[in-house]
Amino acid sequence: MSRQARRQAAFILVFLAVVVLFVNTFRLGIVHGESMYPTYLNGQVVLVRRYNMFCPRLKRYDVILLRQGNDVIIKRVYRLPGEVVDTTFPDVKDQAIRTGLSDYYEQHTTHTPSGKKVIFTVPPGYIIVLGDNLPVSDDSRVFGPVPIKNVLGIVVNSPPPPYQPRLGGPGMVSPR
Repeated sequence: MSRQARRQAAFILVFLAVVVLFVNTFRLGIVHGESMYPTYLNGQVVLVRRYNMFCPRLKRYDVILLRQGNDVIIKRVYRLPGEVVDTTFPDVKDQAIRTGLSDYYEQHTTHTPSGKKVIFTVPPGYIIVLGDNLPVSDDSRVFGPVPIKNVLGIVVNSPPPPYQPRLGGPGMVSPR
C-alpha cells in the first residue's frame, strides 16, 4: 500500500471515530410549544449533550431534555434532590393544597416566630423542573418532581431561532 493510500485510510478511520464519538455524546432536539419562551422558540433546534455517567452533574437552572410519560420535553432545572422548595416556587402552597402535590414532596413542619411553617423538600433521585413561560408551561407544578433517570441530556447550544415573520413585516403581506 502506498504512503498516500495509508494517509487516506488513517484519515477515514479518524473521521469515522470522531463521528461515532459525536453521535454517542450529542443529540439534536426540536422545541415544540411555547413553554420555554423567550429562551427558546417553537421550532428552534437545540444541541443536547446526552446525560450519562461522564456528563457533568446537573446544576440548578440547567436547561434539560427529559422524558415525561411518552413525550420528550425541554425544561429548566429549578431544584435538585434534597433542596428545599421555598415560597419562591410559583404557587407551591396553593397548588399543593389544590391539586394534592404535597404528596410528591417530603414535608416537615418547623416552628417559626410567626407560627408553624410547612417546608417541602425534593426527594432523593428527583428534580423539580419549570418552563420559562410559566403561564403556559406544564411542569413540576402539574406533574410533580421528575426522576433524574428520565433526564436525556443537557442543552449546550442552539443556533439562532427560526425566522418568524410579523404581520406587516418583511416577508409577510398585510391584509387590506
